[in-house]
Amino acid sequence: MRVAIVVVAFLSITCSAFSVTDSVSVDSSVVVSDTVRVTAGLSVLTPALTPFSTHVVSQQDLKLQPVRATSDALQYVPGVDLRQRGALGVQADVSIRGGTFEQTAVMLDGVRLNDVQTGHHTMTIPFLPSDVDRIEVLEGGSARFFGAGALDGAVNIVLRRPSTTSSLNASLVGGDATFYEGRISANVGIGGVGNTISAQVMHTDGWMHNSDADLQSIMYRAAAEVGEGDLSVTLGANHKVFGANGYYTPRFPDQWEEVFTYLAAANYNTALSDDIDFYARALARVNEDEFRLKRDTPTFYTNRHTTHAYVAQSGVRVSHGSGMTSMLLEGGHDDILSTNLGVHERLRGSIMLERAQVFDNVRISAGIGLIAFSDREPLIAGGVEASVHFMPLPTITDLFYASVQGSGRNPTYTDLYYSDPQTKGDPTLTPEHAITVEAGARRTAETYILNAAVYMRNGKELIDYIVDPVTGSAQAANISEVRILGVDASAALRFTNSVITLLRVGIVYQDVETNTSVTTRYIKDNLRTQGLIETQWLLPLDVQATYLIRILERVTDPTIHVVHDVRIQRTFGVFTPMIELTNISSEQFIETGWVTVPPRWFRAGLTLSL
Repeated sequence: MRVAIVVVAFLSITCSAFSVTDSVSVDSSVVVSDTVRVTAGLSVLTPALTPFSTHVVSQQDLKLQPVRATSDALQYVPGVDLRQRGALGVQADVSIRGGTFEQTAVMLDGVRLNDVQTGHHTMTIPFLPSDVDRIEVLEGGSARFFGAGALDGAVNIVLRRPSTTSSLNASLVGGDATFYEGRISANVGIGGVGNTISAQVMHTDGWMHNSDADLQSIMYRAAAEVGEGDLSVTLGANHKVFGANGYYTPRFPDQWEEVFTYLAAANYNTALSDDIDFYARALARVNEDEFRLKRDTPTFYTNRHTTHAYVAQSGVRVSHGSGMTSMLLEGGHDDILSTNLGVHERLRGSIMLERAQVFDNVRISAGIGLIAFSDREPLIAGGVEASVHFMPLPTITDLFYASVQGSGRNPTYTDLYYSDPQTKGDPTLTPEHAITVEAGARRTAETYILNAAVYMRNGKELIDYIVDPVTGSAQAANISEVRILGVDASAALRFTNSVITLLRVGIVYQDVETNTSVTTRYIKDNLRTQGLIETQWLLPLDVQATYLIRILERVTDPTIHVVHDVRIQRTFGVFTPMIELTNISSEQFIETGWVTVPPRWFRAGLTLSL
């Protein structure tokens, strides 16, 4: 009954989209214009024509939503399950459409940066929300586009290109739980080179025992035209130290962790001719992690891990007539030095090929990829998409699409080698595989976007932990088969001459089935129902407000939880004061691990923009 109420509410709001008048203006935070492209895949498409479920979080969204970390914005995207042990960017796991936190590829400007030790560290990134141009979320099996790991989808973080125009932004924020944060970001042009540097310092005493956190980050980014192409270079570092009460076990409330992350990346894009585009990318990531079961007694139990991941890729897109052929070559090296997991390394490489052809209003694309590892059997990923689009009016595009994708993931070092009295890895694990089928429709107009899709993912040899019901101990294993069947729908509407300027609504419902009778940690520990409602308001005296409602029901917890968040701000010249409230009603539930979500959290701050 409760699910039915959510569905009826969604349908009633969606139907109102057709009453929006032609006088409503276009806003890029709702309708992504033809000049914007989804760049994460081999082909480059406008969001209106992507033949799979796609969501784009714009810089405007990041400014108006109550987000303290880049990862926070993902909790407002339909189909994405963002589960935070530590809020404010301390630790966040990202999964898509019923997958685990290990089965989503996270990329920086198209290059995968997933942590090779564990997905718990993947979102440890040194980028402020203000550094990000957009976040592209692609849902469904995507390994042929993004390599091993994109079993259920991908998140591509696209950074802003530094401008040659000088600017300065600084902010101070304080709030409950002895929270304070300072940020600064500066942009300057030197000899035709745009340079951006940003930094952050954050502290909180936490909302319960041993949930304190300190975070510092710094990033430098430069961009310039080099010859006929465009070159960008990014350097960043992030340091976090935090109490980890309930993160990994409820038996030790004084768990503690410290993480250092260093990142360097470079991107070069150029047009070799009118018909040939070439790009080259490289990324290096170093992660150092120390974990203690008792923060003040390191001799009791301490794990230390250092991982290195290096990747380089080059690609070419060749246009000919009404078609395009794309190829991507990638090579990389991973290694780990760990007191618990041991010393290991692997080489990896892949080749991806794709052909897309347009016949009038029909587009068909197909691709295949081979992903090889020095320590595991290779993965073959491939798929085909077909879409047809119509333009009933010059300002409206209707798209109908269907796709079938084969994807896979190689086990992390934690999956393979981790060992403690309660959890054991398995060095004999094999890569996991999945087939994903999706069909959907999308209407894109000047003032609204409507999406609907149904999907099914059939996964085999999926990696999970079998839990002993008596002792509670867990053993990593390949689970034979898991099937996920789901439906998602969303609408975004922009209004003018109205107090409400934006309305977004999304709903996802999915079912999980497995042929295994054993108890596992992750297979069914995902969302069954997700509802999202976002409204943006222009109040009297030019006050801007954003109000968000999240409706969550997990397969393992049939209780429906409703979370309310809000942000209010007003600009006075160069100053913008703001107020944020998250979890206004103090809804109580465990999002992941054994950590209860923070209660109502008030924050207020001031931003200076020059």
